[in-house]
Amino acid sequence: MRNRVKATAGGSGGRSMLPVLLGCSFAASFSQSMMNIALPELAHEFSVTLSMANWLVVGYQVVAATAVTLAAFLLKRFGLRTVFFVGVSALAAGSGLAVFAPSFPILFCCRLVQAICSGLFYPVVTSAIMTVSPKGRLGTNLAMNSGVIALGLAVSPVVSGLVLTYFGRHAMFVVPLCLAIALFAIGCALLRNIGAREQVSADPLSVALSLVGLGALMYGLSEFTHDLVFSIAALAGGITVLAVFVRRQFTAKAPLLNLRPLGHPRFALGLTLVMVGTMISFSLSVLLPLYFEGAVAYSAFFAGLLMLGPVVANAVCSVAGGKLFDRRGIWPMLPLGFAVVLAGLLGVFSFSKDLLVVAVVALCAVAYVGLGFVVSPSKTTALDQLPADLYPYGASINSTFTQIASAIGPSLFVGVLSSDVLRDTAAGLAKADAYAAAFSHTLTLAIGIALAGLVLAFLYARSLRGKDKR
Repeated sequence: MRNRVKATAGGSGGRSMLPVLLGCSFAASFSQSMMNIALPELAHEFSVTLSMANWLVVGYQVVAATAVTLAAFLLKRFGLRTVFFVGVSALAAGSGLAVFAPSFPILFCCRLVQAICSGLFYPVVTSAIMTVSPKGRLGTNLAMNSGVIALGLAVSPVVSGLVLTYFGRHAMFVVPLCLAIALFAIGCALLRNIGAREQVSADPLSVALSLVGLGALMYGLSEFTHDLVFSIAALAGGITVLAVFVRRQFTAKAPLLNLRPLGHPRFALGLTLVMVGTMISFSLSVLLPLYFEGAVAYSAFFAGLLMLGPVVANAVCSVAGGKLFDRRGIWPMLPLGFAVVLAGLLGVFSFSKDLLVVAVVALCAVAYVGLGFVVSPSKTTALDQLPADLYPYGASINSTFTQIASAIGPSLFVGVLSSDVLRDTAAGLAKADAYAAAFSHTLTLAIGIALAGLVLAFLYARSLRGKDKR
C-alpha cells in the first residue's frame, strides 16, 4: 500500500511544516551539545579522566551516526510522522531517565538513548526541507536549518551551565525533556507525511557493523595519548569493521546506507569540506568550555555565557551564507570563509596561554563567523551535485559523515588535552597552567585541519566557478 500526503514545494503544507522541522533541529542540537559544558564537573564527580567523561559527548555521536544510517529506511518504510515520533520519544525517554541517573554508566546509557533523536532528526529534516522548498529558497531554507542548529549549540551551554551551576546535573535534563513534550504536541498538529511509503527492509548486520566500527574508531582516537598500543589496536579494528560495513553496502540487497552518491566526485569533495568545518566547530564547542573552566576557573554558567556570542555569530552568518550562496554561488565565499576560520584560530592560539579571555572570545567569534560561510554552503553545493532521486541518500550520507566528524574532532582533541593535563599536573604544574598549555597544544591540531580545508576549498570552489550561480 502506497500512501502519499502531498506537501508541494513552497505550498502551504511546506510552509506550515518548516517551523516544526526547524524545532526538531533545535532540539537535536541542544541535546547533542548540552554535556559540553559539564565535562570538568562530571569528571570530578565520577572520578574519571576528561577523555572518559568526554564519552558522554563521543558516545552520543557514535549512536547518532548509526541512527542516521537508519533514517532513510525508516522514512521510506514508515513515513515522516512515524520517524518524528520515534525521535521525540527517544529524546523524552533518555532525558527523563537521566534526571534520576545515579552513576556514570547509567548516565552514559541515557545519553545513548537521547542520541537516537539527533541521528534521526538531522537527515530527515534535511531531506524534508529539500522536498518542500522551492528551488530559489533551497539554499536559504537549508541555511536557516543550519542556523537553528547553531542556535541550539549557542543556547545549550548557557542554559545547561546555568542549571548545572545552580541546580545540579540531574536538573540539566529537565530542559530537553520539556523540549520533547512541546515538540510532540506541535508535531501532532502540523506535521504531515511527504512522499510515498515503500516496502523496503533494513540490514541488521550493517547496523551492528556501523555501531562497533565507529565505537572502536572513536575509542582509539580518544585514548591514543593514554594507551598507545591498545589505541592502535582499537583503531585498526574499527577501520577493519568499517571497511566490512562499506563493502556490505555495495553487496547487500537492502543496504543500510546507499553509498551511490559518493560516486559523484563533486558531492564527495563538498562533503569533505562539510566534515572539516564540522570537526572544527564541534571541537571548539568542547575545548573552549574546558579552557574557560579549567584554565581560567570560571563557573559552567559563565563559561556558557562566553560561548554564546561566538556561536550566535555563527548562527547569523550561517543564514547570511545561505542567502549569499543563493545569489552568488560558492566562489569566492568558501575559501574566504576558511581563511577567516584560520585567522581566528591563529588569534586564539596567540592569546590563550596568557589567559586574555576577551581576546580569546573575540577571536573565537571570528573563527565561528568564518564557519558560518563554510558549512552550510558546502553542504548545499554538495547536495546540488546529485540527481533528485539521490537526495535522500545524499542527505543521509551527509548527516552520517557530519556526526562522524563531530565525534572525531572532540574525541581526538579532548584525548590530547586530557593526556597533557594529566602529564603536566603530575610533573608539578598548577592545574590552571596545565589546562592553558594543553589547550594551546591541542589548538595546533585545529589550525592544521583548517589550513588543509582552506587549500581544498580554494581548489573545489574554483572548479565550480561560473557553474553554480543561482
